Amino acid sequence: MPDHPDTTRYQRIFEQAPEAHLVLDRKGGIVAANYAACELLGYTSAELTGGVHITELDLQATQDDVDQAHSNPEQRLPAHFESRYRHRDGGEFPAEVHINAIRTDGELEVFATVRDITRERQSEQALKSLETQLGATIRHAPLILFALDAEGCFTLSEGAGLRTLGLKPGDVLGRDAREVYADQPNVIAAVERALRGDSFDGEVRIGDTYLRVSWMPLTDGESSRPGVLGVAWDVTSLRAAEAATGAERDRLLTTLQSISDGVITADTHGRLTYLNPAAQVLLGLDATSAQGRLVDELLDLEDTRTGTSVLRPVEHCLNLGGTVESPERILHRADGETRVVRMLASPLQRPNREAQGVVVVLHDHTELWQMTQQLNHQATHDDLTGLCNRREFERRLDQALHIQEEGETPHAVFYMDLDQFKIINDTCGHQAGDELLRELSERLRHLIRENDTLARLGGDEFGVLLCHCPPERAEAIARKMLETVQSLRFAWEGRRFDVGVSIGLVPVSGPEQTLPEILSQADSACYAAKENGRNQVYVWQPSDQALRRRRGEMEWVGRIRSALEEGRFALFGQAVHPLGPVAPDLAHVEVLMRLRDEDGRLIPPGSFIPAAERYHLMPDIDRHIIDNAFAMLARHRAPRENSSHCDPTLAINLSGQSLAQESMLEFVTERLQHYAIPPRCIIFEITETAAISHHERAQSLIRTLRYMGCRFSLDDFGSGLSSFGYLKNLPVDFIKIDGSFVRDIAHNAVDSAMVTAIHRVGHVLGLRTIAECVESAATMDRLREIGLDFVQGFYLSEPAPLEQHLTLIDSNVR
Repeated sequence: MPDHPDTTRYQRIFEQAPEAHLVLDRKGGIVAANYAACELLGYTSAELTGGVHITELDLQATQDDVDQAHSNPEQRLPAHFESRYRHRDGGEFPAEVHINAIRTDGELEVFATVRDITRERQSEQALKSLETQLGATIRHAPLILFALDAEGCFTLSEGAGLRTLGLKPGDVLGRDAREVYADQPNVIAAVERALRGDSFDGEVRIGDTYLRVSWMPLTDGESSRPGVLGVAWDVTSLRAAEAATGAERDRLLTTLQSISDGVITADTHGRLTYLNPAAQVLLGLDATSAQGRLVDELLDLEDTRTGTSVLRPVEHCLNLGGTVESPERILHRADGETRVVRMLASPLQRPNREAQGVVVVLHDHTELWQMTQQLNHQATHDDLTGLCNRREFERRLDQALHIQEEGETPHAVFYMDLDQFKIINDTCGHQAGDELLRELSERLRHLIRENDTLARLGGDEFGVLLCHCPPERAEAIARKMLETVQSLRFAWEGRRFDVGVSIGLVPVSGPEQTLPEILSQADSACYAAKENGRNQVYVWQPSDQALRRRRGEMEWVGRIRSALEEGRFALFGQAVHPLGPVAPDLAHVEVLMRLRDEDGRLIPPGSFIPAAERYHLMPDIDRHIIDNAFAMLARHRAPRENSSHCDPTLAINLSGQSLAQESMLEFVTERLQHYAIPPRCIIFEITETAAISHHERAQSLIRTLRYMGCRFSLDDFGSGLSSFGYLKNLPVDFIKIDGSFVRDIAHNAVDSAMVTAIHRVGHVLGLRTIAECVESAATMDRLREIGLDFVQGFYLSEPAPLEQHLTLIDSNVR
């Protein structure tokens, strides 16, 4: 008899799956291998199935392991572990292995999935090495690096300089700086000044130690964690040198010979009279050859910000008759190398106040300056592309608005969103998407001037600020960027992709336009470009109908926030019905939401969810729904604390934006504890698209909550581009098949085959399957034939207030 079409289709899915799959008999022999397995292991299919035993490939597997796992696979499997595999050429690689029992023609066999995790292990090692190097740099630097939060408590305390204060790194973490130094008024005053937002350099004395401190406040606009970043270095030796200028010369010379700061003295004509060893090292010359030369000629200093030369500081000190102090300067040494120093030039005076010359103290600031530059760059630039990030872009735009004067040539702002970028990420992975963003960034940066700004605003979104650029010229540049993106033929692993971009252009005429207005207008113009067919430039016009619709969507933001504040989100529920006998705790109700408007009317989620997603309000909505659903469930659990009945089980949707929030896990666990909800009573539904877009974060959140007892359902399964490839790596309990495959299943053979395939793969992986959008008896009959575990839809029950569902369950179990 010819093969059944479903069997042939499933065989093709197995053979062409992107992951390596092996089928083993009860003794551990390989009876089937797909193309990916042959490529991974270096064998042909005939060689693998011609007598190769799994222990020949899995270096950590023994025959006893195989016998134990395969003797009763339905009880011992599925299993997941890491091992080392051997390639045919003898090479070895670490592997992640998933095994499960399957039944073929009545015989039990073992289905194994093998994944090479060499890159993951190499990445982990590289990250660990980088963290070790950075930690060593901070620990051994001869300075103190500290940070305070907005309340004045230490959040960072590192550096070898702590030893001078009798402290070790981390000793004062979490303590209020004003309490730590309660007996040091000068320290407290400096802390208060910095917390008020002043950026300054100052000196404090703690016991016998003098510290020079740079206080750098961080505001809300500069950091997600406002507070103060500070750097201190010990200047006790410098102050000792100044105080000892009138003391005995021998003692002075002994001190100068031993300190780490460079000390230079000059006569009243500015000519060199003394260099200590540290100064000789800093300048790259010896005292004998430099004797008698003008110190200002030896000090080749340059401003770190402007690159301009700093001229004649010693002469300036002599003329002023007072101390000249400078921030970081680049010092060009005699051998061509450079260092970063701070300089203090002070007059040398006899007891009768007669001028005797100048003493110059150079403090080597190179390591700290490099660290600070690196931190500043990371705070203002995108790690992937090297372009400015969103915060820096908005800062520069705000600055441009404030310096624009009436009558000057206007600025221009672009908001750019790549078209079809998600296809590359989904089909080739984020590594391919990252490479595309780097390549595009490099091409686009050559199309603007040095004083313009190209920034990556996030994901596949870019911003451009053209300073003093006429509208016609700005539009020409935008079209050139459009052509540049369209002309790129991106290739990855033998595949080629065409990429487009939608550009919204906003002319900026003067300071009467605010930063939020301009960003909103640019976003709306980009949206209009996409709505008009993508791959085009749209110049913002306030009168456009498309942008009025866009502003209408933005009005939803205020309405949603008001609804959250006033508690106007209503919870509904729709039962998920079993098609056969299941464990009592698997039957559940999906929690749905409606927004009650200002007049009391219920608004379906389709009217406001797009605006909530676009303006990142979904995490707030999700938290609101979770809190209210938990509270309602807790009320209906209370009378049955000691009964044997199963508690109601609720399925609650989590958006992709919530998955991306690190704080979401903490929120859920805290609410479970607050309402004393058993985690087994909660199923979280996440969409396939959200799980793929936030793969690593989703896996972490799912694994932690499942460990606690919660369960997960993968919603809209089949709507994405990489369903089966991601499914085996996502630790979920249910698959909810996308309704687009279910509605016409009774009449559409393709939909029927897709649902059958998803159901079978789900059962191979030990997952329960749910069909949504069941709207007819014919659909129910076909799903029952396939063997779906659960069904949900209007044919069975329409959504009703969640309170009614829980009350009904309550009455049925009493």
